[in-house]
Amino acid sequence: MITVFTPTYNREKTLKRLYESLKNQTVKNFEWVIIDDGSTDNTENLIKKFKKEKKVPIVYKKEKNGGKMRAINKGVALASKKLFFIVDSDDYLSEKAIEIITEEEITLPEDYAGFVFRKVEISEDGKVIKENDSFGEYQIDSNPIDIFYNKKIFGDKAEIIKTSIMREYPFPEIKNEKFIPEGYIWNQIGENYSFRYIDKGIYYYRYLEDGYTKKFREVLKNNPQGLGLYYRYMLKKKIPLKNKIKFIIRLIQSVYYEIRKNRRIK
Repeated sequence: MITVFTPTYNREKTLKRLYESLKNQTVKNFEWVIIDDGSTDNTENLIKKFKKEKKVPIVYKKEKNGGKMRAINKGVALASKKLFFIVDSDDYLSEKAIEIITEEEITLPEDYAGFVFRKVEISEDGKVIKENDSFGEYQIDSNPIDIFYNKKIFGDKAEIIKTSIMREYPFPEIKNEKFIPEGYIWNQIGENYSFRYIDKGIYYYRYLEDGYTKKFREVLKNNPQGLGLYYRYMLKKKIPLKNKIKFIIRLIQSVYYEIRKNRRIK
């Protein structure tokens, strides 16, 4: 039913918590696909230990470091289940996550892309810091741009998308870059398919000091084409003026860093 996909890079210390949450799922109709994005720590041996336990069906592949977007494309290619659920290596799931998704899938219309659930932010010791914004009602059928810009439902969300649709919308792979916002793909999918938003928190996450969110300026400097692609796309959408101004500023920054980067490469 579900492919839980984890792209990982030097996350040996946090993978065990995710593994434990998968072992403890109340429903077991899932596989765990892991793309190791060139880790230099003990990740590979740790995954071997997990596989030996035979508690969770694991598909593991180690690749040359190429960034999360390439890893997602490779994970989609390896996925054998109907639904594709990206769970980062420093996050974990509630014990009933797979059960809840399975129950909700029964009534999901065939022409829908999939589900979106709430995330729950936690502290280093695992305590809940905050529940991300409620959707306002238990079930909403909509798309990412409408949810964010019209319904004003903010905060990170957990997307579970049909694997067949993920294959229709691969992430662009840009030479010498490793990052493109996931929203670039989710918004494109939302142009052609509806998502079902379920007001339940099933995904626990924590922002790490070395994560993309904490290092935005560095990410922008290293990935100006990918981010520029996203900003150009968003400027074509019907969104509030203040948001368009923000994207214009970001686009100018990305063009500036792209010029600088090209000069360094030459």
